[in-house]
Amino acid sequence: MDFSIRLENLIEEKNVTQKQLSLELHLAPTTLNGYVNNYREPDFSTLVQIARYFDVSTDYLLGLCQEKKPVPSSLNPTEGALIHLYRSLNPDRQELLIEQAKFYQSLSTKAAKKNG
Repeated sequence: MDFSIRLENLIEEKNVTQKQLSLELHLAPTTLNGYVNNYREPDFSTLVQIARYFDVSTDYLLGLCQEKKPVPSSLNPTEGALIHLYRSLNPDRQELLIEQAKFYQSLSTKAAKKNG
């Protein structure tokens, strides 16, 4: 997926118009329209500005990764993989995963009380 498609999707997700976004980012509406229609590309500072506005990484905007936000570096690889998996699920499946995690947590708590 290229930049223009990701930008268009983010605009729709945030439910803003191109005009509103161009005002927020201090861009000419025609410039923003050029980004959305894939006949212009932003410079580095504008790319960063767009990423900050939508709270996504520049790597996501450029199509270098699928995650909108990178996994914090303080996580170990297993924790990062779990977050990546969670983010790839639809909201219903995310809820199921959380419920399963709570179930396993309760089993661990019960086992600790039984052994302790």
